[in-house]
Amino acid sequence: MAKANGKAPQKKFRIRTLSADQWDRRKLNRLLGKIEKKKILVLGDIGVDRYTVGAVERISPEAPVPIVRVQQENLKLGLAANVADNLRVLGGVPLLVGILGKDHAAEDFKRVLKAAKISSSHLIEDSDRCTIVKERIVSDRQQLLRVDYENSVEISEPIEKAIRQKIEKIMPEVDAVIIEDYAKGLIQERLCQNVVRLASQLNKMVAVDPNSKTPLSFYKGVSILTPNTKEAEYLSGISITNSQSLCAAGMKIVQETDCQFLVITRGRDGMALFRKGRAEVCLIPTYAREVYDVSGAGDTVIAVLVLALVAGGELEEAAILGNLAAGVEVGKRGTATVSQEEIRQFLQEVSRKI
Repeated sequence: MAKANGKAPQKKFRIRTLSADQWDRRKLNRLLGKIEKKKILVLGDIGVDRYTVGAVERISPEAPVPIVRVQQENLKLGLAANVADNLRVLGGVPLLVGILGKDHAAEDFKRVLKAAKISSSHLIEDSDRCTIVKERIVSDRQQLLRVDYENSVEISEPIEKAIRQKIEKIMPEVDAVIIEDYAKGLIQERLCQNVVRLASQLNKMVAVDPNSKTPLSFYKGVSILTPNTKEAEYLSGISITNSQSLCAAGMKIVQETDCQFLVITRGRDGMALFRKGRAEVCLIPTYAREVYDVSGAGDTVIAVLVLALVAGGELEEAAILGNLAAGVEVGKRGTATVSQEEIRQFLQEVSRKI
């Protein structure tokens, strides 16, 4: 992590906490109702999450490893496709742009995508790449092993050109753009900045779920960034150990990217919200249920955030809904989606406790 142990710049920040007793529940419920049919362009690495589930009854005689007797196999949409699925379940309309290989996994992906009623018409096939697959071997609710099939080399110029043409064609009809950067070769600086320029010309919001391996210059000029704490540390070069270092790291990212909003997701510590030009940080505590699996929580957060913002919500309102959605998602196994009704129920549940 670049300069992870560096000292945070000395600067005064105003910190305020927006706890549940300050929320306007009626307004939040109305905002949820306004996210229906919002069209969101989702650009990013896509793939299949495969869950191979079975029972362990003995150790292999060939090596000191468990033998898993497979009982079932579940396929789910992974990476940026999981964001698209979250948008769809919430009532939005995702337009997914990404790359598949020409292989069996690509057929699996398209089959699951069709079952989710998400269009595959904006996907591009590249015979030089394999379709990303993340296979998890699970027994008795415990993950024993994960096997990744992927190719992380930078995309070729012809593929990049085809991606740009897809984006240019559908950008005018969408309400916002989400870029999911998993550092698998698709999101390059030239492509990212091209999307930012085109979106700016059409007055569209661009939200990015960044990757710690990617230079901040890739994200220059985006509307909103949603790193987790570890990613924020890497991107800023500041180790986040207290409120002051949190504020300094956030402000550095905002200054270097010129983004309008920054939302740092902090797990059990909730969220930290930053706005361009303000030396103020708004903290939203977490209200998660029992945490079962945190995978995919960031996908749920950015989907809810963007839908709420394009529906006319303020940053704080959108973040509260995203926080609640994440609280529901982490109580589910593996990558999962969250519905409007689940968010409403959790909002009511949290409200009853204050």
